[in-house]
Amino acid sequence: MNMNNLISEVFTDMESGKFERAKTILADDFRALLLGKEVSRPIYISAFRSLRQGIPDLQFTVRNVKTDGDKVTAKLRIAGTNSHTIPALMKGWHEIPATNKRVDGLLAELEITLKNGKIEEIRNVKNTRGMFVSLLENLRLDYKKFQENQLR
Repeated sequence: MNMNNLISEVFTDMESGKFERAKTILADDFRALLLGKEVSRPIYISAFRSLRQGIPDLQFTVRNVKTDGDKVTAKLRIAGTNSHTIPALMKGWHEIPATNKRVDGLLAELEITLKNGKIEEIRNVKNTRGMFVSLLENLRLDYKKFQENQLR
């Protein structure tokens, strides 16, 4: 499969709620950052499921995909309105209330590592704490308030 298609496909699947299909594109040992904490494939998929509940019109656009061996860089545009509560992204964390704010044009600069035709790792180069931190900052929310053991 073309690497550009692979990257676009995983985000298109999550955008449309095809989480089981998206899961098959991610390696068994997949890892990414979620609110500053490294997480595995099941938690990452679950976080996107929660995100889609809170932003039902969620859209991703992958641009500027560049491949260098098993490394891929891409820019990710995120659009949608936080019209519903976003359930806790991880067990023990806090839900994110609806803000009714629109996110549009947020560009995450991703570095993606591939392994055996699957995505092994996704890192946000622009915000090293992860794409979700960038999203919450765009909604003008302090991501630390939604982490485990944090008071609101």
